[in-house]
Amino acid sequence: MAIIVARNRTIVACNSRALELFRATSDQIIGQSFEILYPERKDFESAAEHFGPLLAQHADFEDNRIMRRLDGTHFWLAVRGYGFNQDQPYELAAWVFNNVSALPPQKESDLALTERERNVAAFLLDGLTSKEIGRQLGISPRTVDVHRGTLLRKHGVKTKAQLMKLLAE
Repeated sequence: MAIIVARNRTIVACNSRALELFRATSDQIIGQSFEILYPERKDFESAAEHFGPLLAQHADFEDNRIMRRLDGTHFWLAVRGYGFNQDQPYELAAWVFNNVSALPPQKESDLALTERERNVAAFLLDGLTSKEIGRQLGISPRTVDVHRGTLLRKHGVKTKAQLMKLLAE
């Protein structure tokens, strides 16, 4: 289980599992804004709006989202957090991350994505072609296209651009 402690959304401590998960060293991550772990700035900002009320209420929540490693690759994570100050939830918060790219889907509300579909989605966000994804996963480009089609169907979109927008949110 990867754990990161943040003060005002700046990383102040983490365990070795978090360093492994995000492919970082403590020098690269400690003292940095959490923004470095999100695919884009808008994702960092929307996460603040989403998580702030949950932290303030001490709600028990888990959110699956795509995050970014320091090497620039994207992957699926289950995120849980706890804010220690209800009036200022980001003043001091502890975060727990589990890599769901390597886990079977948990429930129907997660769109029942398979491990392979989550991996393909993460590589699509990295901008890889079907051929490059196939090489990474040891499958044919045609199989990658089948998984991409399944992702489009499951998310109810018609284009790769629409899918990318949904996955990045």
